Amino acid sequence: MITPLEKVKFVIGFVLTGFFFLANNVVCYGADEAILTKDRINVRVDATAMAPSVGFLKRGERVTIVDERFEWCKIMLPKRFSAYAAAEFLKEIDSNKVEVIASTLNLRSSPSMSSYVMGQAEKGTVFFLRGKKNDWFELRGYPHIYGWVNKNFLEKREKVVNLEGTLFPSNDVDCEANYVLKTSEEEYLLNILTKGKTKYVNKKVKIEGVMAKGSCSYIIVDKLVFAR
Repeated sequence: MITPLEKVKFVIGFVLTGFFFLANNVVCYGADEAILTKDRINVRVDATAMAPSVGFLKRGERVTIVDERFEWCKIMLPKRFSAYAAAEFLKEIDSNKVEVIASTLNLRSSPSMSSYVMGQAEKGTVFFLRGKKNDWFELRGYPHIYGWVNKNFLEKREKVVNLEGTLFPSNDVDCEANYVLKTSEEEYLLNILTKGKTKYVNKKVKIEGVMAKGSCSYIIVDKLVFAR
């Protein structure tokens, strides 16, 4: 016969086991890479909506996931994001580059020792320099800095490789796509951000991109060249 105390122990064990299972089965779509499904998504310094934002991500932007915590994914920040480091730990190589001279360098969210650490770099790492103010350098942090994004704004990435066809403008005003690629077998809706894209219209082209879903399924084009 099960005693009251044993029942309590069983319930506690069941609850703890269930919590552990849930905490360890929240995955960021099981992918190393993902794309943003919404525009102007905050990147935060920690896995909470109350944490300060270090910038925004755009719809269709690709990110690399490195860790997860409950409903949040830790991502490598794109190249446009900056980090700050104390000048005493860096050596200027030329007008555009600096080198880490400390054994380990903390990369911070703002030019202050009390700001959040977004990543670290080892001695000898070279960074592109974006500016200098007082005793701080502003650096291009990629690929050493990270932030947190709610996983509800991320979608698993699929790579489309060496797709070839003829490019036409899209007339579908209800879709985020702005072009159509017609191959010998099928038509694909595209979202092309490349400057000078109109020169490719009615031409044979090759594309590489990632699949995205909004009001329609379309390809966000990474690379676009004329087909030979």
